[in-house]
Amino acid sequence: MKPIDLTTGSIPASLTRLAMPILFGMFMFTLYLLADLYFVGRLGPDAVAALSISGNAFFIHLGLSTVLGTGAMVLISQAFGRKDFGYAALVFKQSLMLTLIVGLAAAAAGFLIARPYIAFFGGSGKSLLWGVQYFQIFCISFLLLLLLYVIGASYRGMGDTRTPFFVMLQANLLNIALDPLLIFGLLGFPRLEVRGAAVASLISQFYALGVYAFLIWRKPFLLDLKRNWLPRFNIVRQSLTIGLPSGLSHFLLAANLLITYRVVSPYGTEALASIGIGWRILNAVYLPVIALSSATAAMVGQNFGAHRPDRIQRCFGLSLSVGIVYMLACTIISWVLPAELLGIFTSDGAVMAYGRGYLTIYSLSNIFVGMIMIMGAAFQGLGKTYPNLMGAIADNAVYAALVFSLPVILGWGIQSIWWIKIAATLIETVLVAVWLRKDMRRVLSGAMTAVAPA
Repeated sequence: MKPIDLTTGSIPASLTRLAMPILFGMFMFTLYLLADLYFVGRLGPDAVAALSISGNAFFIHLGLSTVLGTGAMVLISQAFGRKDFGYAALVFKQSLMLTLIVGLAAAAAGFLIARPYIAFFGGSGKSLLWGVQYFQIFCISFLLLLLLYVIGASYRGMGDTRTPFFVMLQANLLNIALDPLLIFGLLGFPRLEVRGAAVASLISQFYALGVYAFLIWRKPFLLDLKRNWLPRFNIVRQSLTIGLPSGLSHFLLAANLLITYRVVSPYGTEALASIGIGWRILNAVYLPVIALSSATAAMVGQNFGAHRPDRIQRCFGLSLSVGIVYMLACTIISWVLPAELLGIFTSDGAVMAYGRGYLTIYSLSNIFVGMIMIMGAAFQGLGKTYPNLMGAIADNAVYAALVFSLPVILGWGIQSIWWIKIAATLIETVLVAVWLRKDMRRVLSGAMTAVAPA
């Protein structure tokens, strides 16, 4: 592959070129998540609840992925901005070795805590049994998905978003094809029920890693990976300094969801199932902004490394405007078509009722969520990620303090949880916006410098 220079040319065209492959890749990944939910949903609310509770651990994986992948992406993108490909290669190799260590530890820990984890967050009866069966297989994905995320983030730092898209496209299509075969035991395959969804995911992830291995080791690759595989703790330290705040933000998102499951669990299995369905629907409609934020981070990173503050400002302004308009449209869709969206995954009346309240109320925070994503991407490109962490801490602190007190004291129902969450998200948005405005002024004045090789 050839290096992709994001420091010159049309900003809208560059953002589109970067974002579209990410968008399609994320669409396919979300389609695979929704396919799991669709097929598992045929087994009933207990199966949906089991998958939903287990799936929350995905955000723990996402936190680890962000710790490792964000640092790699930022350092590689800034190195490409400086045209320092040797340093980019060192970052890539150190990131792979660190990911192997962290991934193995996470997989082992996940296997050991499966039963108490599912039980603590509302699993009982069949949902507990199926949840443990799914989770003990799913935890192996901690290692595989970490490797896939870090490799993909490294490609994005180089300005290449097409390769990760095509790799994940193939893997996700394979997963979707295997889901019904392994869940229901079709065409001679064993009937594994909820476990089948986890096994299908594992097979597709192994396939994706195999494709990456072929592309990196058997095809011409821009970075030199033949030498210098000894640990370089200075690079690891730089990467973790950048990645840890962003990763901790995702851990806080996982904690936020787990708090939600905890306070909703007294309402029963149907309420838990509705959150799993509603949350995945909202994540599906967020995809374009997630893709746009990933493209923004890579573009800001390269232009920061090349000392082009004018392009940083124009890129951020365009991304923020597009994100706000799109998220407003998502809110309208959630208000107009809640029953239609939920009906794709369930026909249970109680699940539909709970889910309708979740979608129509919580979707009011879409614009704030979109703004947080784009502002977080700008901070990532600048190599300064702890403001995102501070915003997430504020969000969680407000949410936990209010959701464990006001509904109980005032006798509010389940819908009050979503209003409290909106208030917490608004506070996070204001905090991050004020912080970013201050730092953007420093960037425009040339007062900030990119991370230099150590």
